[in-house]
Amino acid sequence: MDYVFGNETEARTFSRVHGWETDDVEQIAIKISELPKAIGTYKRTTVITQGADPVVVAEDGKVKKYPVIPLPKEKLVDTNGAGDAFVGGFISQLVHGKAIEECVRAGCYASNVVIQRSGCTYPEKPDFN
Repeated sequence: MDYVFGNETEARTFSRVHGWETDDVEQIAIKISELPKAIGTYKRTTVITQGADPVVVAEDGKVKKYPVIPLPKEKLVDTNGAGDAFVGGFISQLVHGKAIEECVRAGCYASNVVIQRSGCTYPEKPDFN
């Protein structure tokens, strides 16, 4: 895979199962991005969401963190589908050749919208720019 997505709990579980002896999400992201690939045409990018904490992106042995959109607790309705929405938003920009920063911004936007609604729903007319 060229892109691997997960959340902090999944990343820590992956680390434990593989005997990496670290709970540090940034180190785990780097290790995942450096795992061997069947075809080495493209580098692997690891993207780990952390709820209200910054999104961790690892590629080329380096980590960058991107802020999420702040949301007051009283606006949080339902986190079901937040990860899927993030990946959908991310990929929506990736297929257009956008930079990782813009892909993460779109992912954060999509997940932010979904967690403010009951169930995994989306408004009829989104306002992402």
